[in-house]
Amino acid sequence: MSGIIKAEHLKFKHTFTKYLPVIAPMITLLLVLALTGGLENAFPAGAWNWWYATLLPGTLAVMCYLSIAKDRKNHYYNLKSLPVSGQKLMIGKMIYLALGLLAANVIVFLGATIGGTIFGTTIPIEGAAVATILLTISYLWEIPVYLFLSAKFGMFVDIFLCMVISIGGVVTVADKSSWWLCPSSIPVRLMCPTLGLLPNGLPIPAESELWNTGVILPGAILSLVWFIVCVVILNLWFKKMEVK
Repeated sequence: MSGIIKAEHLKFKHTFTKYLPVIAPMITLLLVLALTGGLENAFPAGAWNWWYATLLPGTLAVMCYLSIAKDRKNHYYNLKSLPVSGQKLMIGKMIYLALGLLAANVIVFLGATIGGTIFGTTIPIEGAAVATILLTISYLWEIPVYLFLSAKFGMFVDIFLCMVISIGGVVTVADKSSWWLCPSSIPVRLMCPTLGLLPNGLPIPAESELWNTGVILPGAILSLVWFIVCVVILNLWFKKMEVK
């Protein structure tokens, strides 16, 4: 599997895809810095909220499309011709993308933490560190989904449905008791007790039930279940396509 991951990395050497997990969070940090103007406590909260609510899902969707675009262009001939099952190659591709997701989250963590030290913050560093891990786990399920959408329909459908999924998760049930029913609401809900932020980026009132940390473990487990289910479905689809 390590060889497949290394091959995936070499495939994107000197390409935009390789640097996207670095460029996207840096752009997020710079945009928030420009818009907040160094207001006290505003930069870290804005950086985190912008990242996980909008820019992270979009970045992940583009990463997935770019990851499979070359394979799709040649009708997956390069994958089918290798002496390794297509399902295993897909899993290696997903692991590579998951590592990129983790790297991007770490960059936001470092940038928001440094910015918080300079401009002030109400977000504890421990909570931000936990948020980095939770965001990686809770967005894993989107990788097989976006790979499928990119492979089946192309970039436009991939990005469009990414926007629908993300907006739906933020504005519908993220701060309601039914948050667990919508997978795209899970990361936003988990950020409430870890970062102390509402889905709109404002601080959570002290008496709010959204401070309840009891949602963290169930949310993380549920996200992993969604990920496994989506991986199985993607591999079944790819196996069926290989036969054709």
